[in-house]
This record gives sequence, C-alpha cells and structure tokens, in this order.
Amino acid sequence: MIARSLLLLILLPLCCHPAENESLTEDEEREKYPEKKEEQIQTPIPPKDKYRRVWMLSNVVNAEDFINDSWIAVVAFLKELNSTEADVLNEVIHAVKNLPFGICANITVWKKYNITNNTISLFKKFDEGRIDYEFKDMEVEPSQVIQFLRLHAMRLVIEYNHMDASQIFGSGIPIHLLLLVSKKSSGYETHRKLLQTIAADYRGKVVFILVNADVKENSRVSSYFNVKKADLPAACIFHVVTETMDVLKATDISTESLRQFCDNFIEGKDMKLVRPPRPPSEEL
Repeated sequence: MIARSLLLLILLPLCCHPAENESLTEDEEREKYPEKKEEQIQTPIPPKDKYRRVWMLSNVVNAEDFINDSWIAVVAFLKELNSTEADVLNEVIHAVKNLPFGICANITVWKKYNITNNTISLFKKFDEGRIDYEFKDMEVEPSQVIQFLRLHAMRLVIEYNHMDASQIFGSGIPIHLLLLVSKKSSGYETHRKLLQTIAADYRGKVVFILVNADVKENSRVSSYFNVKKADLPAACIFHVVTETMDVLKATDISTESLRQFCDNFIEGKDMKLVRPPRPPSEEL
C-alpha cells in the first residue's frame, strides 16, 4: 500500500526547521553530502493537514539542530517513504499533535545515532534521554506507536499542576501514586529521588506524581485523601476508575515500602479506603 500522505507532510518551505544548510540547492546538497542518494531528495506536495509541520532531516547538521532545539522531539528513521511503516507514521503524526516530528532517510545520520532498522526515536532532555521504537519485521498498528509516544513523553515523576492534569488523566494509566510533601522541607529532594528510583520499574502501570503541599491550590488533593499537614510526607495511591485508594504515612516511606505499596495495590491487596463515585466535574 502506498503511504497515504506521508510525502504530503514534508519539505514545504514554510514548514521546515530553520537549520544550517537548509537552503542548499539539490546540486549543492549532493556536493556537500556525496553519500546522499538521488532518491532521498524528495519533491514537496501539499500536506493532508496544512497546519501540521514535519521536518525532513537531510543531513547530520539538520538532525542535530532539530533534536537539540527541542525539549522533546520525535525522529522517524525510515528507509522508504512509500512503505507500510510510512503509513503507520502518517497516522501517528496526525494523532500526536503536541510533539515535533522529523523524518530521516540519510545513512550518515542513521550511523551517527546507531540506527539499523526502521525506527521511531523519542529524544528528550529528561529521564533516560532517548528511547527507540524499532519496527523490525513485525506488523505494527498506529495505536501501538501512539501509546508508546504518549507514555514515554511523560516524565517518570510529574510535578503536579493544572497544566499537567490533562496529560496525567489522558495517559490511559488508571493507577496514580501521589507523594504529598512540602517543597520547603529538608527531605523534599530525598523523596523526589526516591520516587525517581522506582518509577521506571512501573512505567505503563503507575503514574508517579509529586505534589507540593505548600501550594494552596493543592490543598484539595490533601483533603481528598484526608491527609493533614502533620501527616506529611504521605504517599497516596488510587485507581481512577474504581475510586479505590490507600495512604502510606511518613514513617513508613522508603524505597522498599513504596514498591510493596504499589505491588499490593496493583494486585488488589490493602485497598483500605473506597470513595463513592465523584461527580464528573470534580477533579483533583
């Protein structure tokens, strides 16, 4: 099947990433980068979504600029733009609108980033820095890649605020662990690192959220879990669908206890508190 409109998304002058050498002519490009193959120089076609920007990364400089200039960026390393993988990417690009996308077929760039197969790479300036989704020879659904990007675009530990609430609740992960702690406290950094240590082991199972108890707007989070100032820090875990929840008090918080706390909740144990369903309009 011909890639439905992947080619329609790239190389438009107004949609290109402003990087060095971007204005080179085709002859200049071949002279400066002799390894570039003829078929890698594409022709611009009007995009399916004229407001969606995708950057064609034609050389190492373009790729480095694109990745370094973004807090988080997606690069699709594809050998062919008329392929099943390109069809998948096209669907992903139109579904995930909050991330910048680049496409690269240049073999020199592939070597620089140790790419050997068609791969979608997420580059980010936090947590592990980079993570790859390799196509290999398996059939891939766009929904799989979309979920991969949404999952790994989130920080392992999210500092709670209203701007991140939509990302948290839109993650599709029903179990959330919130650590309520005063940012002014001497143990704040220790507790943040503690969450960071175990969060990677529960990626896709539990969303880890750090709640600054000093922020007035966050008081309703404490109220919801019935956590008083004297109880801080406290770890609260709950299931967004069933409303089951549990609270781990300050004296019990450690790496081992938090792991056990998460495991027990995932397995359906120790759900000591159950809230009645909240009105649809009520959010933490």
